Amino acid sequence: MKRAKIILMRHGECEGGGIFRGRTDVKLTDIGMTQMQQAFIEQQYPISHVFSSPLLRCQLFSQALSQQLSLPLTTLSSLQEIDFGVWDGQSFDAIYQQNPQQFDAYWDNPWLAQNTPDKAESVTDFAARVEAGLMTVVDALWSSFTQTDSAQQKPNGDDCPHALVVTHGGVMRCLVGYVLNTGQCSGLFANLAIPYAAIMVLDVYWPDDVDNIDRFQPPIKDTKTAKVSFTLHWPKT
Repeated sequence: MKRAKIILMRHGECEGGGIFRGRTDVKLTDIGMTQMQQAFIEQQYPISHVFSSPLLRCQLFSQALSQQLSLPLTTLSSLQEIDFGVWDGQSFDAIYQQNPQQFDAYWDNPWLAQNTPDKAESVTDFAARVEAGLMTVVDALWSSFTQTDSAQQKPNGDDCPHALVVTHGGVMRCLVGYVLNTGQCSGLFANLAIPYAAIMVLDVYWPDDVDNIDRFQPPIKDTKTAKVSFTLHWPKT
């Protein structure tokens, strides 16, 4: 079985305070950059790939790290935060004062289309693009294998490829739901706290006897087709 790791990191504290910080492009504070630097140092993973959301609160750290590690940086728009539409960039308090019923309805069940803010991205569409972004990372890790490397890979996976993905809290919540197969669980958004610079790790597995990996279809009898599989570690184990 081939194995890789994806290290997901949320950005640190950033400018703007308590706002709907979706597509709104704000910089990290000095504290936020320090949070990310310390979190990365504590993990001590041998990073082989660096991916990032295009938004500044992720890019500022990712660009500096990729230069430090002499690794290329791959920017994925599919892993940027959800677009809150007309709410984006506005404070939570202001939106609540304007329309407390819709504010409460959105957090109670953001999956319902009728609860989505005007001109906003639906959570269903958001989750679909985030899952596609994850598979882009998976494909890059799969491509990094060679027959020689995979044959020599240690059972504990310490020498497997490691991808760092610098992204957002909403993206990480979607990926938790995807890996754990929770379905349209509103609690992922209302009740799951993901602090600034939080890190979670996904182990990625491919069967050895699979030539063609089709992640979107179940295995078909008598064909070499199978899903890639994941194990979630939260926090670091």
